[in-house]
Amino acid sequence: MTPKNLKRRMGYAFFAFFHALIILTSCKKDSTTLPAGTLSATNSLSTSAVVSGGMGTILREEWANVTGNDVVNIPVNSTPTSTSQLTSLEGPQNHGNNYGDRIRGYIYPPTNGNYTFWIAGDDAGELWLSTDSNPANKVKIASMLSWTNYREWNKFASQKSVSMPLLANHKYYIEVLHKQGQGGDNISVQWRLPSSKLETPIPGSRLSPFNTTSSSSSSASSSSSSISYTASGAINLTGAHDLTISGKSIAGGSVPAICLTNCYNIHITNCKLYNSSDVGVNLYNCKNITIDYNYFTNVSTGVYVDQTSQGGIIVDNNQFLNMVGPYPRGQFVQFNTVSGANNSISNNKGVNILGQSSPEDAISLYQSNGTPSSPIMIANNWIMGGGPSNSGGGIMLGDNGGSYLTATGNILVNPGEYGMAIAGGDHNTITNNTIYGKSQYFTNVGIYVNSINGYTVTNATVTNNAVNFFNASNYNNNCWLAPGDSTPTGWNSNSWGANINESVLPATFLTYK
Repeated sequence: MTPKNLKRRMGYAFFAFFHALIILTSCKKDSTTLPAGTLSATNSLSTSAVVSGGMGTILREEWANVTGNDVVNIPVNSTPTSTSQLTSLEGPQNHGNNYGDRIRGYIYPPTNGNYTFWIAGDDAGELWLSTDSNPANKVKIASMLSWTNYREWNKFASQKSVSMPLLANHKYYIEVLHKQGQGGDNISVQWRLPSSKLETPIPGSRLSPFNTTSSSSSSASSSSSSISYTASGAINLTGAHDLTISGKSIAGGSVPAICLTNCYNIHITNCKLYNSSDVGVNLYNCKNITIDYNYFTNVSTGVYVDQTSQGGIIVDNNQFLNMVGPYPRGQFVQFNTVSGANNSISNNKGVNILGQSSPEDAISLYQSNGTPSSPIMIANNWIMGGGPSNSGGGIMLGDNGGSYLTATGNILVNPGEYGMAIAGGDHNTITNNTIYGKSQYFTNVGIYVNSINGYTVTNATVTNNAVNFFNASNYNNNCWLAPGDSTPTGWNSNSWGANINESVLPATFLTYK
């Protein structure tokens, strides 16, 4: 069954040019004086910001004279007997008996892509990884309940993690728990890079030690109860760099709440951006901008990034409620002619309530291009609600062209007319996503792939997705491949009509107000 409406953004090229002229004039005509304390110089970006890599060591904490063979016996809430720094993610061998140790710090993936981890040790061990730099968000990804030989990676199935998408040069909290009873002892962690290269063990060049100050700041960033906003007028910068905009509550009115033109190395974090007939954050010809831990509500589009070609645009860990459009605005995030390395839209949470919003695509990539070694990553976002647009839906890749775009690990519930799509472009990938859509008068198809407006779909991958989507006639319309388009790699490895429903997301998950 073909989609009922395949008109994509044929007017976007004209609109993008027109909108750029508006931004370059309307943003500049606002002569707002920046409130004291709005900006601060910074040498690096905290939390999930892009960083340059590891420092060469990672913290090891040891508790001596602890009996038992299980991780639960480690008294991690008490002061350790000793601490030291390791130069790789591997502890000492034949070190002693009856101790527990914890190795913790931060890991920095060298490239965008999927990583797999293994843990080996004697006697028991657990490997934990956070979705960002905050230890509170850690999850156990691999473990062993009993001993293995030194670097014996395949004795138990639990020693190997699933393949997981990570972003280049982002800072992720990592923790190893290891309990030694009697006899020989060892603990090691390796990973497989997206290039399939194994690093055994993970070297210090990918690591940095745990920092209690950074952890505290990161925890504060992830909790709305700890954020205290200061009211501010709209912020308007041209040619600015090496600054942080933090803790501001900005009602935009008729202009963007924050507008940056020709700027670089700027961090926008812990801000509330709301009540604007324009966008929350507008970037024009910028590079190395991180937008994280912000709350957007009642704006035409949350983040709009336009004509930006030098990379480093990070939109991670934000929350969005009710994008009001109108078309062609109405996205949580839209990249318009964005290119370069180290661009990502990841770990965001967004809700559009029908009747209180007028969204188009929740996340839109229009004529945007990653690189072969650093695709634009759209990873691990939670999206709930969409419609009533008869052309807008969840995540749109390759809209009128675009390349090296990867959408992975996203969860979408009732996202609109469609769930996810590739509408032209080269080397675009939809993998490991979960999409559910109930029948509504505007719903159509779960995933579709279609060459459009002369932009052919080439080298597409659509695989390992779980989709259960119902169109307006309550037909289980999970997928559509346009006639004449090549079958994407992995097309038959999806779970079409998966046994999933709205419960794949919590009924309420936004925490910012």
